[in-house]
Amino acid sequence: MAGERDEGGEELVQHYRILSFRENPLVPCRGVIAQLDKPIGAIIPVLFISNIGRATYLPQENVLTLRIEGRLVTFYPDGRITLNRAWTEEAARRVLSQVVEMVNEAYRELLAHGPPTEEDIRRALSLSWRDIYSLLPGSNCGLCGQRTCLSLALAVLRGEARLSDCPALSELEPEAVEHAREVLGPRIARALGL
Repeated sequence: MAGERDEGGEELVQHYRILSFRENPLVPCRGVIAQLDKPIGAIIPVLFISNIGRATYLPQENVLTLRIEGRLVTFYPDGRITLNRAWTEEAARRVLSQVVEMVNEAYRELLAHGPPTEEDIRRALSLSWRDIYSLLPGSNCGLCGQRTCLSLALAVLRGEARLSDCPALSELEPEAVEHAREVLGPRIARALGL
Protein backbone atom coordinates (compact mmCIF):
# COMPACT_ATOMS: atom_id res chain seq x y z
CA MET A 1 0.00 0.00 0.00
CA ALA A 2 1.06 3.58 -0.49
CA GLY A 3 3.03 5.48 2.11
CA GLU A 4 2.12 8.44 4.26
CA ARG A 5 1.64 11.90 2.83
CA ASP A 6 1.86 15.31 4.39
CA GLU A 7 -0.98 17.80 4.01
CA GLY A 8 -0.84 19.37 0.57
CA GLY A 9 1.49 16.56 -0.57
CA GLU A 10 1.42 14.81 -3.88
CA GLU A 11 -0.46 11.69 -2.81
CA LEU A 12 -4.22 11.56 -2.81
CA VAL A 13 -4.69 7.91 -1.92
CA GLN A 14 -2.82 6.18 0.87
CA HIS A 15 -4.75 2.95 1.40
CA TYR A 16 -7.33 0.61 -0.06
CA ARG A 17 -9.53 -2.01 1.50
CA ILE A 18 -10.83 -5.12 -0.25
CA LEU A 19 -14.61 -5.19 0.17
CA SER A 20 -15.39 -8.36 -1.76
CA PHE A 21 -13.45 -11.25 -3.24
CA ARG A 22 -15.97 -13.36 -5.17
CA GLU A 23 -15.53 -16.61 -7.06
CA ASN A 24 -16.44 -16.62 -10.73
CA PRO A 25 -18.51 -19.77 -11.34
CA LEU A 26 -17.34 -20.07 -14.96
CA VAL A 27 -13.57 -19.92 -14.49
CA PRO A 28 -11.24 -20.48 -11.54
CA CYS A 29 -10.72 -16.80 -10.72
CA ARG A 30 -12.28 -14.11 -8.61
CA GLY A 31 -13.68 -10.66 -9.02
CA VAL A 32 -12.58 -8.04 -6.53
CA ILE A 33 -14.24 -4.89 -5.28
CA ALA A 34 -11.99 -2.54 -3.33
CA GLN A 35 -12.43 0.89 -1.80
CA LEU A 36 -9.75 3.58 -1.88
CA ASP A 37 -9.52 5.85 1.15
CA LYS A 38 -10.47 8.96 -0.88
CA PRO A 39 -12.92 9.79 -3.68
CA ILE A 40 -11.15 9.98 -7.03
CA GLY A 41 -13.71 11.66 -9.28
CA ALA A 42 -11.45 14.63 -10.04
CA ILE A 43 -8.59 12.48 -11.29
CA ILE A 44 -10.54 9.99 -13.43
CA PRO A 45 -10.46 12.28 -16.53
CA VAL A 46 -6.70 12.71 -15.99
CA LEU A 47 -6.29 8.91 -15.82
CA PHE A 48 -8.29 8.61 -19.03
CA ILE A 49 -6.09 11.02 -20.96
CA SER A 50 -2.95 9.39 -19.54
CA ASN A 51 -4.18 6.06 -20.89
CA ILE A 52 -5.65 7.04 -24.26
CA GLY A 53 -6.16 4.00 -26.43
CA ARG A 54 -6.09 1.63 -23.49
CA ALA A 55 -9.12 2.99 -21.68
CA THR A 56 -12.87 3.09 -21.96
CA TYR A 57 -14.27 6.25 -20.44
CA LEU A 58 -17.90 7.17 -19.80
CA PRO A 59 -17.81 10.94 -19.22
CA GLN A 60 -21.45 11.18 -18.13
CA GLU A 61 -20.82 8.75 -15.25
CA ASN A 62 -17.12 9.62 -14.89
CA VAL A 63 -16.27 5.91 -14.91
CA LEU A 64 -13.07 4.55 -16.43
CA THR A 65 -12.02 1.01 -17.32
CA LEU A 66 -8.39 0.11 -18.05
CA ARG A 67 -6.57 -3.12 -18.78
CA ILE A 68 -3.83 -3.72 -16.21
CA GLU A 69 -1.83 -6.96 -16.29
CA GLY A 70 -4.51 -8.53 -18.49
CA ARG A 71 -7.31 -7.61 -16.07
CA LEU A 72 -10.10 -5.11 -16.54
CA VAL A 73 -9.95 -2.55 -13.76
CA THR A 74 -12.78 -0.05 -13.35
CA PHE A 75 -12.44 3.23 -11.45
CA TYR A 76 -15.51 4.89 -9.89
CA PRO A 77 -15.66 8.50 -8.62
CA ASP A 78 -16.40 7.44 -5.03
CA GLY A 79 -13.10 5.53 -4.86
CA ARG A 80 -14.44 2.07 -5.61
CA ILE A 81 -12.28 -0.10 -7.81
CA THR A 82 -13.35 -3.37 -9.41
CA LEU A 83 -11.07 -5.84 -11.09
CA ASN A 84 -11.58 -9.20 -12.74
CA ARG A 85 -9.38 -12.25 -13.22
CA ALA A 86 -7.87 -12.19 -9.76
CA TRP A 87 -6.53 -15.71 -9.45
CA THR A 88 -5.24 -15.07 -5.92
CA GLU A 89 -5.58 -12.37 -3.31
CA GLU A 90 -1.87 -11.66 -3.74
CA ALA A 91 -2.40 -10.95 -7.46
CA ALA A 92 -5.33 -8.66 -6.63
CA ARG A 93 -3.24 -6.77 -4.08
CA ARG A 94 -0.40 -6.36 -6.61
CA VAL A 95 -2.80 -4.78 -9.13
CA LEU A 96 -4.43 -2.64 -6.44
CA SER A 97 -0.99 -1.33 -5.44
CA GLN A 98 -0.46 -0.34 -9.08
CA VAL A 99 -3.87 1.34 -9.03
CA VAL A 100 -2.85 3.41 -5.99
CA GLU A 101 0.35 4.46 -7.80
CA MET A 102 -1.60 5.35 -10.97
CA VAL A 103 -4.13 7.39 -9.02
CA ASN A 104 -1.39 9.29 -7.20
CA GLU A 105 0.49 9.93 -10.47
CA ALA A 106 -2.74 11.30 -11.97
CA TYR A 107 -3.19 13.43 -8.87
CA ARG A 108 0.30 14.91 -9.35
CA GLU A 109 -0.62 15.63 -13.00
CA LEU A 110 -3.81 17.32 -11.82
CA LEU A 111 -1.89 19.47 -9.34
CA ALA A 112 0.69 20.44 -11.96
CA HIS A 113 -1.60 21.09 -14.94
CA GLY A 114 -5.15 21.38 -13.64
CA PRO A 115 -8.12 19.34 -14.84
CA PRO A 116 -8.55 18.40 -18.49
CA THR A 117 -10.88 20.67 -20.42
CA GLU A 118 -14.01 19.44 -22.18
CA GLU A 119 -12.10 19.91 -25.42
CA ASP A 120 -9.28 17.66 -24.11
CA ILE A 121 -11.83 14.96 -23.26
CA ARG A 122 -13.58 15.31 -26.61
CA ARG A 123 -10.29 15.06 -28.51
CA ALA A 124 -9.17 12.07 -26.45
CA LEU A 125 -12.48 10.25 -26.96
CA SER A 126 -12.25 10.66 -30.73
CA LEU A 127 -8.50 10.06 -31.15
CA SER A 128 -7.66 7.25 -33.55
CA TRP A 129 -4.53 5.70 -35.00
CA ARG A 130 -5.22 7.71 -38.18
CA ASP A 131 -4.92 10.96 -36.22
CA ILE A 132 -1.56 9.88 -34.81
CA TYR A 133 -0.37 8.54 -38.16
CA SER A 134 -1.16 11.87 -39.84
CA LEU A 135 1.38 13.55 -37.52
CA LEU A 136 4.21 11.19 -38.48
CA PRO A 137 6.47 11.77 -41.49
CA GLY A 138 5.43 8.59 -43.34
CA SER A 139 9.04 7.78 -44.24
CA ASN A 140 8.94 4.32 -42.61
CA CYS A 141 12.60 4.79 -41.65
CA GLY A 142 12.45 2.38 -38.70
CA LEU A 143 14.56 4.63 -36.48
CA CYS A 144 11.77 4.59 -33.87
CA GLY A 145 12.11 0.82 -33.46
CA GLN A 146 8.93 0.07 -35.42
CA ARG A 147 8.88 -1.22 -38.98
CA THR A 148 6.57 1.51 -40.28
CA CYS A 149 5.03 4.81 -39.23
CA LEU A 150 1.69 3.01 -39.12
CA SER A 151 3.15 0.51 -36.63
CA LEU A 152 4.37 3.41 -34.50
CA ALA A 153 0.95 5.11 -34.60
CA LEU A 154 -0.74 1.91 -33.44
CA ALA A 155 1.86 1.33 -30.71
CA VAL A 156 1.47 4.91 -29.46
CA LEU A 157 -2.29 4.51 -29.26
CA ARG A 158 -1.89 1.25 -27.31
CA GLY A 159 0.52 2.92 -24.91
CA GLU A 160 3.43 0.74 -26.05
CA ALA A 161 5.45 3.58 -27.64
CA ARG A 162 5.74 7.36 -27.45
CA LEU A 163 5.54 9.96 -30.19
CA SER A 164 8.99 11.09 -29.08
CA ASP A 165 10.31 7.73 -30.35
CA CYS A 166 10.04 9.24 -33.85
CA PRO A 167 13.29 11.13 -34.52
CA ALA A 168 11.51 13.45 -36.96
CA LEU A 169 9.14 14.54 -34.20
CA SER A 170 11.62 14.53 -31.35
CA GLU A 171 14.79 15.98 -32.90
CA LEU A 172 14.75 16.81 -36.56
CA GLU A 173 11.63 18.84 -37.21
CA PRO A 174 10.62 21.27 -34.43
CA GLU A 175 7.80 22.61 -36.61
CA ALA A 176 6.35 19.06 -36.81
CA VAL A 177 6.38 18.89 -33.01
CA GLU A 178 4.59 22.23 -32.76
CA HIS A 179 2.03 21.12 -35.34
CA ALA A 180 1.42 17.88 -33.41
CA ARG A 181 0.94 19.80 -30.14
CA GLU A 182 -1.47 22.14 -31.90
CA VAL A 183 -3.51 19.29 -33.38
CA LEU A 184 -3.57 17.15 -30.23
CA GLY A 185 -3.64 19.87 -27.62
CA PRO A 186 -0.87 20.20 -25.04
CA ARG A 187 -2.29 17.71 -22.53
CA ILE A 188 -2.82 14.89 -25.02
CA ALA A 189 0.52 15.59 -26.71
CA ARG A 190 2.22 15.27 -23.32
CA ALA A 191 0.34 12.03 -22.58
CA LEU A 192 1.48 10.59 -25.92
CA GLY A 193 5.09 11.57 -25.36
CA LEU A 194 5.64 14.99 -26.91
